[in-house]
Amino acid sequence: MRAPLCLLLLLAHAVDMLALYRRKKQAGTSLGGNCTGCVICSEENGCSTCQQRLFLFIRREGIRQYGKCVHDCPLGFFGIRGQEANRCKKCGATCESCFSQDFCIRCKRRFHLYKGKCLPTCPPGTLTHQSTRECQERNPRQKNRKDRRQRKDRKLERRPHQRGSQ
Repeated sequence: MRAPLCLLLLLAHAVDMLALYRRKKQAGTSLGGNCTGCVICSEENGCSTCQQRLFLFIRREGIRQYGKCVHDCPLGFFGIRGQEANRCKKCGATCESCFSQDFCIRCKRRFHLYKGKCLPTCPPGTLTHQSTRECQERNPRQKNRKDRRQRKDRKLERRPHQRGSQ
């Protein structure tokens, strides 16, 4: 009578431990921090669902992907909040850092930032700020000086020509 009772108690304890293990795995406490902030997590793929205010960042390695719950998306990604889930999405190909898919904050090398877009060169009427690679509107005073210089140069070009024709 004692042996079946002990066996039954041992089986009940094993079932309790299995349920506890599964709850810890979902809460993210059993996998060495890989599932911190997760609601649902697996050892193979990391997080697949995050707590409400966190973003799901999916890192790809070859054909495998690993999910991680983060407060802020990493460099080169921006956060999108949705009804089902919050996700990190990759910035455009020329953006190093962005606020959204359509608005860059910093461009990759060889590109210049102008009004949230990354361009190969700054548009006419702007100058490149060397340290930030941002296109800045020309100062109206500089533009006026340049225009005056161009007009003066044109006058000088005409004068020798006019003298030679007399």
